[in-house]
Amino acid sequence: MKVSKLIFALGLLTASSLSGMAVAHEHKAAGYEHGRHMQHAPMKRMLAGLELTDSQREQIKQLMQQHRSEQKTARPDKAERQQMRDLLAADTFDETAARLLLEKQQQQAVDKRLAAMKLQHQVLQVLTDEQRQQLSEKQQKWQQKKQQRNNA
Repeated sequence: MKVSKLIFALGLLTASSLSGMAVAHEHKAAGYEHGRHMQHAPMKRMLAGLELTDSQREQIKQLMQQHRSEQKTARPDKAERQQMRDLLAADTFDETAARLLLEKQQQQAVDKRLAAMKLQHQVLQVLTDEQRQQLSEKQQKWQQKKQQRNNA
């Protein structure tokens, strides 16, 4: 009796892990990857439905690649993360050092957001007036849907 329960449990465990892998594979195949590839997903959704010319697509692709390479150099380094761990593990809390580290991280976050806004502006400059109008209408519809979800 115990052997049959063990076999059943192992079978259940195997089936559940295989189904998890299948779901993850489907998720990835549907384009829902996480990580650095997702950082421009909002931009792609924003431009979806606009009939971009090949020239516009190439310009936008170059802008995104440039932005991506600039952001790689702006990532927090391992030394900063180690410094944070050291502050937390210390016998006494050094508020001044913690404040300086947090201010540096905050400035990096502001710089990152500023670079993203700059990228959006550059992409919008590639679009025609008609495409900008279509995008504006699309954003208004999205805002209305968002408000309806929040009010419901």
